[in-house]
Amino acid sequence: MRVFRDLTPSDKKTAAALGYFDGIHLGHKAVLNLALEAKSRGLVPTAFTFSSTPKSKDKNSQLLTYDEKVAMLENLGIEILYILDFEKLKDKSPESFVREIIKKVFNAGEVFCGFNYHFGKFGKGDTDTLKKLCKEENIGVRICNPVKLGDTVVCSTEIRNALKKGDIKKANALLGYDFGLKSTSVKGNHIGSKMNTPTINLRFADGIILPKFGVYASKVTIDDTEYIGVTNIGIKPTVGDRNLPNCETWLPEYSGGDLYGKTIDVRLKEFIRPEKKFDNLDELKKEIQKNGKTAVEILSIEN
Repeated sequence: MRVFRDLTPSDKKTAAALGYFDGIHLGHKAVLNLALEAKSRGLVPTAFTFSSTPKSKDKNSQLLTYDEKVAMLENLGIEILYILDFEKLKDKSPESFVREIIKKVFNAGEVFCGFNYHFGKFGKGDTDTLKKLCKEENIGVRICNPVKLGDTVVCSTEIRNALKKGDIKKANALLGYDFGLKSTSVKGNHIGSKMNTPTINLRFADGIILPKFGVYASKVTIDDTEYIGVTNIGIKPTVGDRNLPNCETWLPEYSGGDLYGKTIDVRLKEFIRPEKKFDNLDELKKEIQKNGKTAVEILSIEN
């Protein structure tokens, strides 16, 4: 995949998918698939997204890291990716955005977007505006209808709301993949080791949304091997760790060696209980083991 972080014009005619694509969820994939299908018409599947978060958005609102977004787009089959700075484009009128960006930079033969797409200064341009302006430039436009899961329209707001409520099953269903994080394991306070329940500690990337604090059944991948995990998201109130929110995972069935410094992938599968404070470490240990048993039961049934 060719990645452009500036306004370098494409030397090939493109089919451009337009959107923020902050989650690459089922709704986003429907738009991207339209661009991919246009390859059969001789157009290069292309996506346009932003390298920066609009200031109007909540700081911790991202569903994917920058690198995860790029990797997912490439895996889907996108061949050209434009990642541009929102702040540098936000003041362009809808007319200049179509003429200067869509036509001259993307070299678009066709463009695709969701039903609720807005563009241009103050978001004044909508799908009707896009159709009108692109028609003047002889650029085809196709608007993707809402993607529904049951009665729910798939969108990033619904996914964020589900995550904040701890409804991880709904969030995963709307995403089309399991929410979680992939990071390097860091050293913790060794409380888990003292209780014979050593844990993996991961830090959330800046800007990533935090799901409801509590304990989750999780799937954990280490060196291409998958394990069942019990993951606590929060600030560990029992042991007084009130620093940045942490993702701490115990693997009930793991008997290998030290995992510090390894790249670990944790995917949340089901909410078990809210985070709570225990009177002592013995109570905490019993609860961790109980949660581990619950996680194994949940995910063994799933398999």
